[in-house]
Amino acid sequence: NDWPRLPGNNNFKVLKAGADKLGYKECHTGNMAINSVQRDDRNSCQQTGFCFQGCKWGAKWSTLYTEIPKGEATGHLEVRPSSMVVKINHDASGKVTGVVYADKDGKLQEQKARIVAVAGNSIESPRLLLNSESSKFPHGLANSSGQVGKNYMRHTTGSVYAIFDKPVHMYRGTTMAGIIRDEARHDPSRGFVGGYEMETLSLGLPFMAAFLNPGGWGRSFTTALDHYDHMAGLWIVGEDMPREENRITLHKDEKDDHGMPIADVHFDDHANDTAMRDHAYKQGQALYAAVGATRTFPTPPYPSTHNLGTNRMSEKAADGVVNKHGQTHDIKNLFVSDGSQFTTGGAENPTLTIVSLAIRQADYIATQMSAKSI
Repeated sequence: NDWPRLPGNNNFKVLKAGADKLGYKECHTGNMAINSVQRDDRNSCQQTGFCFQGCKWGAKWSTLYTEIPKGEATGHLEVRPSSMVVKINHDASGKVTGVVYADKDGKLQEQKARIVAVAGNSIESPRLLLNSESSKFPHGLANSSGQVGKNYMRHTTGSVYAIFDKPVHMYRGTTMAGIIRDEARHDPSRGFVGGYEMETLSLGLPFMAAFLNPGGWGRSFTTALDHYDHMAGLWIVGEDMPREENRITLHKDEKDDHGMPIADVHFDDHANDTAMRDHAYKQGQALYAAVGATRTFPTPPYPSTHNLGTNRMSEKAADGVVNKHGQTHDIKNLFVSDGSQFTTGGAENPTLTIVSLAIRQADYIATQMSAKSI
């Protein structure tokens, strides 16, 4: 299409200047699901910043106020808010027949269905499949491979912030409209496999105080916050290793309000993740130093970012949970429609890929239902 990319704010201009100094070639404001011009009866981005609070202008694409209202307008979509599915039912043959869910009042209801599509992402989706165990499926639904819950990924992340002599006002404009893709290549000579990207990032002041140096105290920390308007920042997002040891299981003791075991999440960094993050810290600091930063701050990763994996896609049933359409290998009318299908995380924010897979899956389901194959 001929829609322009979003304009670069001051944070991007600092990033771009540093990228040029280091010889990076692929640096731009990115291709984002945020209107740069009015489109689809929604406003364009007004560059007011603080995007993590939610888009106040409706410029950012979101199923909440784009696709769901359109679906409801057709008369073929019903949304039941404040409801929680606790189990997927199946018949004697193993075909799923619907779900049991707790409604907004906590009362259990049954909804029969011709197909069931699970979209709780990488923690709640495997939890639901495991909690739906039965005598026919003693290890949970769609789990003949034993792969449900395994290979949990969340991207290798971290941040680098820098202070400059002159104000930057990084918080103005679209928060993450800026990306360097040169390091996303696979180049083991750097000391790790896979790659990462660097993206513009700014946090609101309370968020920044919590994450710049968790547990930080004293003048070194407070003087950094005093220079908040002189800061520039970037975020690191890289491909972490899928490992069976990183997994979602059911907690042995704790249960939710509906009496179902909660998810028990286990994750450890692979040595490759650590090497990648260290390289990214070094490059991020070098980028800012090249354009005159007076101080730089490598910042620890968030506890979790992009939850991926745990119901991985595979060609062979023995190697994963779903096929290329997100259809479970074991049960033809049970689908997974979220990021838990991912076999690897790549060095990319995953939302648009998740959406693309969901659209392809919807087309496949429609074709299969029309042919009465499911």
